[in-house]
Amino acid sequence: GLVSTYLVIEELAKVDLLTAMIVHDQNVSPRIIANHGPEELKRRLVPRFVTGELECSIAWTEPQAGSDGTAIRTAAVRDGDEVLINGSKIFTTFGDRADMHLVYARFGPSSGAKGIGTIVVERDRPGLTVRKLEGKMGVRGAAENELFFDNVRVPASNIVTLGDPGNSRGFVKPLTIYNGTRVGMGVMALGVAEGAFELAREYMTVREQFGQKLSEMQGLRWMMADSLIEIEAARCLCYKALALIDAGKPDPQLCSIAKVFATEMAQRVTVQCQQMFGGYGYFGSLPLERMVRDVRMLTLTGGTTQTQKNVIAGHIFPSS
Repeated sequence: GLVSTYLVIEELAKVDLLTAMIVHDQNVSPRIIANHGPEELKRRLVPRFVTGELECSIAWTEPQAGSDGTAIRTAAVRDGDEVLINGSKIFTTFGDRADMHLVYARFGPSSGAKGIGTIVVERDRPGLTVRKLEGKMGVRGAAENELFFDNVRVPASNIVTLGDPGNSRGFVKPLTIYNGTRVGMGVMALGVAEGAFELAREYMTVREQFGQKLSEMQGLRWMMADSLIEIEAARCLCYKALALIDAGKPDPQLCSIAKVFATEMAQRVTVQCQQMFGGYGYFGSLPLERMVRDVRMLTLTGGTTQTQKNVIAGHIFPSS
């Protein structure tokens, strides 16, 4: 279940967001395949995901298709028992180390969500090139990559959800998994905020300035109280959303709310906690400097804050 899964991921994120992301990311593609893939593909791959033998990245984003995920151009053309793939992807996390990629592609001439499907492409397929993107601000151990598909052939049995130019089912089916993934970004942010909070709390009980400990200064005490209020509010939102998914009653609006609140909260809290260390907090000898950089990613990936607010507003005004 997602609640149990993200309790583990939250604990990892308290110390290192990268490690949490490894576990988080390997719970996305396998869940899509297990829930929506054909039986033969599930039998072939899912047991190997479970044992840790295989890693799978998500190749969705393209240079012109970020928040607008339906604007992808990567093409998948059926050729007998094979599929021919041409196009490119960007910001593919762990794409340099993944054994395979879950690729979003357009099956036939279409526009919007219609015609989009998903297909597994192994890393050793001829015509596939992976190039690492340099200069990442945070979570540097999780490389972002460009993928280039030049007449890459894969067996048709690798199709997870078939894109049909007449409908959007191949695109919509995997989206059910992303309800949990969206909240997962919030849970990882929650973990980082908690880790920063604990470091600051401990430091404030021993650091003295102006003849008193930082933990005795009312202004700083209120800053920490505000941080804890936000942390606990984010926890309630995230785990309520995950519990509803586990119960078979997903609330997409709540998932977006949890993602926005938790990731934006974590930015505020980590900066506040960094402040408690004064000049020391600005240096990489302490985890706070890394945490501030790392958590910024979570407001961008998995659907930006602004995209999530559009989703929320769409539920408020469904006829607009």
